[in-house]
Amino acid sequence: MDFETEKICLNQIISNKEEEFCAEDNIIIPDIKPDILSTINSSGNVYIYKREVANGRLKIDGGVQVNIMYLSDSSESSVRGIQSVIDFSQSFDLGTSTEPIDVDYSLNIKNIECKILNGRKLNIKTYINMSINVYSNTEKELVNSVNNIEGIQMISNQLRVNSLKGKGETVSIAKDTVNVDENVVDILDSSFCVRNKDIKISYNKVLSKADVIVDLLYLTENNDIRNVTAQIPVMGFIDINGISDNEICSTKYEVRNINIKPNNIEDKSIAIEIEFLITCCAYENKEINIIQDLYSPEKDVIMSQENICIIQDKNVIESEYNIRNEISIPELKSDKVYDIKIIPTILKQDIRNKGIHYEGELIVNVLYKSEVSDTIQLKSESIAFSNEISSDLISKNSNFNTEIQVSNRDYTCNQDNRINLNVDLKFIIDLYKKSNTNVVSSIEVKPFESEYRASSIVIYFVKEGDTLWKIAKKFRSTVDEIIQVNNIENPNKINVGDQLYIPKYVCNRVS
Repeated sequence: MDFETEKICLNQIISNKEEEFCAEDNIIIPDIKPDILSTINSSGNVYIYKREVANGRLKIDGGVQVNIMYLSDSSESSVRGIQSVIDFSQSFDLGTSTEPIDVDYSLNIKNIECKILNGRKLNIKTYINMSINVYSNTEKELVNSVNNIEGIQMISNQLRVNSLKGKGETVSIAKDTVNVDENVVDILDSSFCVRNKDIKISYNKVLSKADVIVDLLYLTENNDIRNVTAQIPVMGFIDINGISDNEICSTKYEVRNINIKPNNIEDKSIAIEIEFLITCCAYENKEINIIQDLYSPEKDVIMSQENICIIQDKNVIESEYNIRNEISIPELKSDKVYDIKIIPTILKQDIRNKGIHYEGELIVNVLYKSEVSDTIQLKSESIAFSNEISSDLISKNSNFNTEIQVSNRDYTCNQDNRINLNVDLKFIIDLYKKSNTNVVSSIEVKPFESEYRASSIVIYFVKEGDTLWKIAKKFRSTVDEIIQVNNIENPNKINVGDQLYIPKYVCNRVS
């Protein structure tokens, strides 16, 4: 039998789960630093340097770079900082034995607990949330046309699908030296994010580039607390065979290692080195012909069908949202705000009409000096927000993943110890549709075991759920012949109880 096939690669999510684990270790205060009296603030950055997927399990090895700001047990009761790394190794059951698979995950630090064991020793517990998505990478070969078969009856549908063209990864390092005005004694806090992601495609390669925004809080030799922001470019070339400008690409930057430390005290600078694993998935937007059903009035047609889940209408929507609010700190001393961190969280999301509605909160952490105690304090406050993003690309059948970035953060201090906060959030929505459809994977045609064929007419009364196609296939007739014999004007409209004359092929055996 002469038929043509086409291959598509299905990259579809088959399971997702949320996990939580704790990375714990004891930290010794270095000899060059004074004893610890109490902790003021703790923060961290999590990274993965090794991952392995085998036998339905995901194993990761990584670490948490922690920054502890503490009040020293000294005559000056000065503020000091400790940097350390807590290593961890975790294994997770993915709940599937399907092969091959891809695993995508994200890690966020939920909380850091610091317990002072003695003046020279801390116990650190870092609680980490992990979201895991498991994807199947399955290449399917489907029949999209049948040639040179006389009398074959077929219905098909043209669909535009997103087929995975390829996936690749590379390692790249964001590296820079940030100059400051005074000598740096300690790094008190560090945080970073990836912004302005962009790609260029040429010659089977994807050039992925972005900016790493690094915010640092540091202590000078004069016991002043200062902050500085650095913007460091990062880029890498990713090999994906056969990629073109028509493909839809999505990139992910996964942190593999972090090294942020002061240079020699005379240099008045901070060295930054952050290693990333950059992963790119390329999706081909292709139109395919899917055969839904076929038969022959004159031959036996045996076909194999299977139900597959296809991805369609893959798009990325970006939207900005502004939040203005006030935070009151009655004990704030002389506008002494050292740092403000913003952590956005989505609490609820759902599709309404042609939009996505979000309910969330901003966790605002303010590091300031108290006029009452004359010490550095941390105030945490939650700000609720509601946002709706509308687009003609969104429908009730849409699937989506949302990333929120803090694209801008400004604040001013008023004389009444109120902080005016101005935050710009960037919503990045990965939008797509999933649908299940039957496809034909193979066809076999066999002749009837008969000497000759004759035709006849049968009378049939339309039943609930009937279509002309179902009736024609049942009686080995054709839709065109039924329309012609019954003078049907609209083949898509037949009513229950209608009387139809069906031209029917009859096979007669010779005894």
